[in-house]
Amino acid sequence: KQWYQRRVAITAGGHMHWEHKEWNKSYDHKALRRGFQVYKEVCQACHSMQYFYWRMHIDVTHTKEEVKEMAAEYMYPDVDDEGNAIERQGDIQDFMPAPYDNEIKARLANNGAHPPDLTLINVAREGNEDYLFSLLTGYEDVPPGQAEPAEGQAYNPYFHGYYIGMAQQLYNESVDYEDGTIPYQSQIAKDIIQYLAWTAHPWMDEMSMYGMKAVASAAALVIISYIAMRTRRNGIRSRQIHFTVPGHDKSITKNGVVNNFTKYKEVDDSIAKMKR
Repeated sequence: KQWYQRRVAITAGGHMHWEHKEWNKSYDHKALRRGFQVYKEVCQACHSMQYFYWRMHIDVTHTKEEVKEMAAEYMYPDVDDEGNAIERQGDIQDFMPAPYDNEIKARLANNGAHPPDLTLINVAREGNEDYLFSLLTGYEDVPPGQAEPAEGQAYNPYFHGYYIGMAQQLYNESVDYEDGTIPYQSQIAKDIIQYLAWTAHPWMDEMSMYGMKAVASAAALVIISYIAMRTRRNGIRSRQIHFTVPGHDKSITKNGVVNNFTKYKEVDDSIAKMKR
């Protein structure tokens, strides 16, 4: 299904429906692959993801051969056997490359703004997916009475301070999806946000699976314990232990209800009289 643009005011407590956040759902791997395509074609020019390994994509968004091929497109600094500085092709064990060598170059290329790393951006911003969706699709014209943004800035009511150093990046058909999905602006935003949610928490599917197994195992143990208590433990709970005193065995046996007060015949007789 296609996602139509819905702007959510996070400050008003609005929330969107994200299927991967349900307890019995997992990430949509097709959406993750499309999200990686959006990152590579739109976001990677400015934003880094330098805390995420290439190998994490294997069997999730791409095959191992595809990941090796993508990593080999970039050159990484290294040293040879003699300690000399060299550059080598990337490998799946490397982190994803950053677009700039350092923060100074990043600021110079972006009018003084420093594009944040996107590896953990989904958990680093209050509102998580809702906030990112609103931010990416919430660009508007400057309303009357508001100051015009400075050079290199844009107006976005969902950004703290309203003026953001990133121009609008997502438009209808700004990405040509490999799988033929119609690239509406909201669909593109949904895919890149789900990809960023996965990079921030790549083991969520495994944790959900283990959690469901743990809950199922605990439920089975509770049922087995209840059945065992009703069938096996009742005999132990309802048993009576008779204590006999030498010379008073017959009086104790004669009494129908045996308890700790019937150890002596005198007590038995007193109780019998009281019953009459």
